[in-house]
Amino acid sequence: MSMSIILLLVVISQVWLLSYFYPKQVVKRINYVLTHCPEHDYPKLYPVPAKRIHTIKLVYQTMNYLFMMIGAGLIFYFTYIVPDYRAHINILDDLPLLFGIAQFIPLFILELLGYKHLKLMRQQNTQTNRTAELQPRLLFNFVSPFYLALAVLTYLSFIIYELFLCNFILNVDAAIKIGTVTLTNIMFIAIGMANLYGKKRDPYQENTDRNKQTKFVLESFVFISIFMTIYLMMHSWVNIYELNILEVLINSLYFQVLALFSIGALLGRFKVNELNFNVYKADKIA
Repeated sequence: MSMSIILLLVVISQVWLLSYFYPKQVVKRINYVLTHCPEHDYPKLYPVPAKRIHTIKLVYQTMNYLFMMIGAGLIFYFTYIVPDYRAHINILDDLPLLFGIAQFIPLFILELLGYKHLKLMRQQNTQTNRTAELQPRLLFNFVSPFYLALAVLTYLSFIIYELFLCNFILNVDAAIKIGTVTLTNIMFIAIGMANLYGKKRDPYQENTDRNKQTKFVLESFVFISIFMTIYLMMHSWVNIYELNILEVLINSLYFQVLALFSIGALLGRFKVNELNFNVYKADKIA
């Protein structure tokens, strides 16, 4: 199989996974909740009207369909219109990276709206009794020390590798990469600690579901940190040897693996039909 066909299949996979397959699964989850947990029976789940959620879902679908069509158009253009895609390799090497960022925009917007949704739920929460967990929420109860050590080792190896490439004289490019990874890891740690020790984002969530969510968040951050660091090391390597075709490949695979460890893992671990929605029902009047 030629490198051209491999690149074509990988890029098609990026467009399909990020703009069709995963968004379709997200929409299925939303539809399940709207169908099986109607607003009049589960009022705590709806700090905003169900119609607004329908509108948000429609916008989310439309944005993903738009990116899917743009992606298909770009693939068609560079496959059938352009005589030789290698003549445009300086554009193509970064195109999967930039397009991948754009593909994540609908999910990012959905996450922001979800955060606002949970904030409204907390504001409307009238429960006066609180249930505390008997077991302390310790870090190693949610993520393996081995995975944490591996993430730290990968991060330190990345710093040494970048410094080695510039003869241990820190230049602008290496400083930007090291700074970006460091700030991203700090952000992961801050969000992870907020999930571990902070207040419940969902005031009605059972402790069992919350623990599963915390474990997912911490493990996802660790795996994403490891993969992000390895990706940047590979990116530096292909730039040194000017392997532009391989850069197209790893840029596309990066966002697919990123999606796998984030939205893919979320959809796989948290089956919507296994979640306890009874906590969102109206309180019984004594």
